[in-house]
Amino acid sequence: MPLPAPNLDDRTFGQLMEEARLQIQRSSPAWTDLSPGDPGIVLLELFAFLTETMLYRLNRLPDKAYVEFLNLLGVRLYPPAAASVTLRFSRRGDNESALDIPRSARVTTNRTDAAGEAPVFTTAHSVTLAPGESSVDAPAYQCDLVEGELAGVGTGLPGLVVTARRPPIVAPTGDDLDLVVGVETAREELEERAPAVQYGDKAYRVWRSVDSFTNLGSDRYAYRVDRLSGQILFAPAARIALPGGGLADTPAALAEIPPAGREIRLWYRRGGGAGGNVAAGTLTVLKDTLPGIEVTNPEPATGGQAAETLENALVRGPLELHSLERAITARDFENVALYSSRAVARARAVTRADLWMHARPGTVEVLLVPFLPETQRVAGQVTAAALLAQQTEAVRTQIERDLNSRRPLGTACVVTWTRYKPVSVAARIVVRRQEDRARVKQRVLERLHGTINPLPTEYSPGGWRFGQALRVSHVYDVALAEPGVLWVDRVQLRVDDVPQKNATAVTADYFQAGAWYAAGGPALYRSLNQGDGWEPVAHFEGERLQVIRAHPERAGVLAAITTAAAGRATIYFSADCGESWEPSPTNTAFEINDAAWTLRDGTPVLLLATDVGLYELPYQPGASPVQVLVDPQTQNLGFYAVVASRDVRGQVSVAVAAQGTRGVFLSSSAGQRNTFRLIGLRGEDIRVLTVQYDGPRAFLWAGAAAAGPDDPGKGCFRWELLGAQDPPDGWRPLSAGWSGGSCRALTFLGARALAASFRSGVLRLNTGDRDPRWETPDVRCGLPLRDPGRFSPVDAVAAGANAAWAMAGASDGLFRSADGGLTYERAAQTEFADQDRVTLPPTWLFCSGEHQIEVVSEDEAERA
Repeated sequence: MPLPAPNLDDRTFGQLMEEARLQIQRSSPAWTDLSPGDPGIVLLELFAFLTETMLYRLNRLPDKAYVEFLNLLGVRLYPPAAASVTLRFSRRGDNESALDIPRSARVTTNRTDAAGEAPVFTTAHSVTLAPGESSVDAPAYQCDLVEGELAGVGTGLPGLVVTARRPPIVAPTGDDLDLVVGVETAREELEERAPAVQYGDKAYRVWRSVDSFTNLGSDRYAYRVDRLSGQILFAPAARIALPGGGLADTPAALAEIPPAGREIRLWYRRGGGAGGNVAAGTLTVLKDTLPGIEVTNPEPATGGQAAETLENALVRGPLELHSLERAITARDFENVALYSSRAVARARAVTRADLWMHARPGTVEVLLVPFLPETQRVAGQVTAAALLAQQTEAVRTQIERDLNSRRPLGTACVVTWTRYKPVSVAARIVVRRQEDRARVKQRVLERLHGTINPLPTEYSPGGWRFGQALRVSHVYDVALAEPGVLWVDRVQLRVDDVPQKNATAVTADYFQAGAWYAAGGPALYRSLNQGDGWEPVAHFEGERLQVIRAHPERAGVLAAITTAAAGRATIYFSADCGESWEPSPTNTAFEINDAAWTLRDGTPVLLLATDVGLYELPYQPGASPVQVLVDPQTQNLGFYAVVASRDVRGQVSVAVAAQGTRGVFLSSSAGQRNTFRLIGLRGEDIRVLTVQYDGPRAFLWAGAAAAGPDDPGKGCFRWELLGAQDPPDGWRPLSAGWSGGSCRALTFLGARALAASFRSGVLRLNTGDRDPRWETPDVRCGLPLRDPGRFSPVDAVAAGANAAWAMAGASDGLFRSADGGLTYERAAQTEFADQDRVTLPPTWLFCSGEHQIEVVSEDEAERA
């Protein structure tokens, strides 16, 4: 309970009048007419009214004291934030000469309505359109640029305050040019490399902005600023505490002060506000003459906000009691992020090592949710696209810089924008017969948009919780909270972006529990909960994702290989389980059929089986693929598959399957050049290689392709890896019971082998049997069917790290098994009903999609 604030005098008008009447009876008994019409009573009522007003103002004293105490704490109203945008300047005509666009070039909209003054954007720095270039981009802010304004003259005394003539000064934009304070100085007084600016025929030393005059270090040329009012405050004087105790005899300035008679000039950006958040393609009018130039903004302008209100500052002020000079707790990191930029609505700090196996201990990740103006929330709905449009690298960098200056030594900080998962709701709502169905539908949609929302709303004051699943019960709670709703049924939860088609590659993470990766055409999807939910973590536009490989010895390291229409392959790397991606600097001129990870001198190396040979690509900056010679007789021999394994002694073996039925080659020396030898299977069309570990033993498996669609195929072959020695029985064929045609992929659940096939779904084989035989699944097992009684081709199969789950991928989507491959269920759903839920990764948030709400009266529901 908060401490109660006492009323200094709580008497009311009636009590004052009653007290006056009692005083009349005691002091003037002859005054008997106390009715409202008596002139004396009228005067008493007037004085009682004035006294009550004075008491009201007296009782406002605690409010004034509260504001003054916040001032003592250094709480200041936030100034308006200027919207930022990238302007694209293009040539008009065929002029090929260099064209200069100066700093402070002004651009505005072609506004024809009377909705107020059109916003003006000013370029942040000059750019040049070089000969031969058709366009050039330049950052700009919605503001007026004030240059060299004379704010005052130094007095040589501490505590000087000067004021900008055209406040407010915009909130910090991150480029140090939104406010420059210069004090006139003689050139000979400038230290070497001291910051200075020339204005007219005078030089001005540039002073720096600080939050307080403590711990200034060697640079004592500092000031404090209140951007909203435009006040620039130079250091006051105080008697400083002496090392041995006591105070100095005379006051001393806490920092440098402007010398007497020296000019103080300001360069600043003023303006800002939410009016600058204009749509893409609207900034097309040049307010300055730039011959041969036209301009537009390809992306919308974002980040503009109005100045903070006093009411909000009074609520925010007590939080300033928590020291923001150091960020120690998660709350500290979140508060610093929120105070660093008004372009952020929410912040969430997490310890990375609690979520990710690859994370370095001591790393804090701060997730940001951008502020979205109310004008961009259509009917309260906040879309992922609208949030993404508000995310700017400048804001993220500014917050990261502020956090790094406050984090403890030994702690690392990573600042990222939050990722969003759109979800939509379908439901039928039954209302009383007298209700207006259209109004009820509108209110229910408003409640849904306000509840399934990453931003704070009336219905969700803190916004949707990070990582919280959406359940059908949430929809019931939202709908039944609306008066007039009798019941809710036919509820479905829907997501759109899942690997429902063309899941031609799938793999499990070796370290992150429950993590899987799957291809879906040009997109890479990830699940962190054994396939209960999937989210896109990468989208390779215009390319087809062909190979996904997680590193078996390095947590978080992942490779994705895509193929473009021209046959060129691109390799993408991730060091954080797909959270971020970087492409290899070199695209290959050939297709890549398979890949395998290994380690060489502690560096992850990706082995690539291509149509023109075996290549290796170290995962390090600037690396390019280097060919590894396998067969000296045929240097350009192509390969279908490659696999690497490490035995219990730490020895690495690499095997490759050659094209043209040229057999399988094995290197027992980690795949080094000229260490491969042919180990057989010449004449067999081997397309798949994988390794099975059985305690200390390791076996190389080879999957064969069939000669045609009606050929039952030969199944697989197995070779025990014994280093440089050959096993006594060589390759052991495993074809008994095989009817699947071509073997497309292999994986292992303990002693059980699972093989994806062209004709028979996913076949099973118990490798521990004396005479192992492949088992064909039942057509009702849940795998996709081409037609009744015939399986569709299965392109991929993978086993989970805990040897309990298996995942199969096909053109019809993803299917998972929890019983060793006997039965399957669809793993990537778009619709959830009844007790189902839509899951969410711990660092993601939901946003509302397009909800489908049907509202019917109770009469219609009973007739249906």
